[in-house]
Amino acid sequence: MDVRPVELDERVQLDFISNMIREYYPNVANVHVHIEKIKKNYRVHITLKTVAHYRCDRCLDEYDTEFSSEIEQHYHVGAGELLDEESIRISEDATEIDLDPVIAEMMLLNHPMKMLCKEDCKGLCPHCGVNLNYEACRCTDTPIDPRWEKLRGLIK
Repeated sequence: MDVRPVELDERVQLDFISNMIREYYPNVANVHVHIEKIKKNYRVHITLKTVAHYRCDRCLDEYDTEFSSEIEQHYHVGAGELLDEESIRISEDATEIDLDPVIAEMMLLNHPMKMLCKEDCKGLCPHCGVNLNYEACRCTDTPIDPRWEKLRGLIK
């Protein structure tokens, strides 16, 4: 019996991911699932694409950007040897596989550690707070660390 792979395309509301991450992904996600059956195993390849809403860590501007992630998860039906250590065991009477935990994990693992509106973001001036991407610094004199103030007197 030849079992063909199954392809699914869905638009998914990401309301099942943790609140901490959900704030960055308010938009519907396009999810493509490719499922292959191999004996008592299922190989599930998931591709997710959505638009993320971040706040730049340097300049604090909000911006939207494309977010995409892929993962391959293996499932084993019933007892017996697992395909690999990462496989998830499911019961023999299962009629569906809940992919929500896998999608939540891939969102969390691929969430950027540093969010930048652009690679060369100049950030904020640490003294006057102006966004250096849009205008020049308004500081008249660069403040000197008070620990070095006595050395300034030697220059004069």
